[in-house]
Amino acid sequence: MSTILITHGIPKEGFHLLQEHTVIMPPPLQAFSEAELLHHAPAADAIVAGGRVSGDVIRAARKLKIIANYGAGYDAVDVQAAKEAGVPVTNIPETVTQDTAELALGLMLSVSRRIGEMNLRMRKEAPQTLFGMGRYMGQSLRGKTLGIIGCGRIGSRTAQLAKAFGMQVMGYSRRGCDPAVATPVPFDALLEKADIISLHCPLTEETRGLIGKSAFAKMKDGVLLINTARGAVVDTDELLEALKSGKVAGAGLDVFPDEPHVPASLLQHDQVVCTPHVGTNTALARFEMAEACSRQILDVFSGKRPVSIVNGL
Repeated sequence: MSTILITHGIPKEGFHLLQEHTVIMPPPLQAFSEAELLHHAPAADAIVAGGRVSGDVIRAARKLKIIANYGAGYDAVDVQAAKEAGVPVTNIPETVTQDTAELALGLMLSVSRRIGEMNLRMRKEAPQTLFGMGRYMGQSLRGKTLGIIGCGRIGSRTAQLAKAFGMQVMGYSRRGCDPAVATPVPFDALLEKADIISLHCPLTEETRGLIGKSAFAKMKDGVLLINTARGAVVDTDELLEALKSGKVAGAGLDVFPDEPHVPASLLQHDQVVCTPHVGTNTALARFEMAEACSRQILDVFSGKRPVSIVNGL
């Protein structure tokens, strides 16, 4: 029997494949602190990472055989420390694809049709100031050009869903973009031509602050920005300036640089729709994510090489 340490209080039903093993997990909606992770780490044969796993925790886990990242993005895990310890780090990109793409489209609709703003106004203002033909008009997605930055699984699925709304889709990705999914274009050309830009790239040293002052300057006036990737890909101060000037007409944000802290200036902006990092937060997706992590762990326990190793082992 092995011990699996789960960093967050993830719905446990999805971990049914691990029922023959010892599972250490905090209560629902809670997370282990760094001190608690350090306390449990020496007993752990596997870690399911729902958030930060530091190098100190990895080095304390001398029995550790795998870190199974509970999601596609693994920037919260010290992958270099894991590599040095000979511990594979995996992620689960397939299981998060559809639900994150759905949220990207939901934010697109909410911002373009001003759904978030109208919902708030309906609750606060007199109806006679809101009802009436021609008031608070939004934008149709039909006919708009969508620029996808990051044409991996989620970006590609977002492109496919966008086409169902009648959008033209172009894409930029460091590893290239499938022409069958989106028209490949250089980064600057995408910024210049897109009516809506949706971010789906990982957070790396190259993408940190990618959407900043220079990028905003190249965009169309009145562009919409959607971010379901990582908050730090966007320079928040420059986004606020772009919103103030009208360069950006609206933004839909599911991620923020310093979660769970969200700048009040974003929350108070009528043209910004914010959600609390819920891209994969559906019952079905969470179940499938837990199953996928469990299968990776069981593969390692049985001597097999797990799928989706991200730290080069």
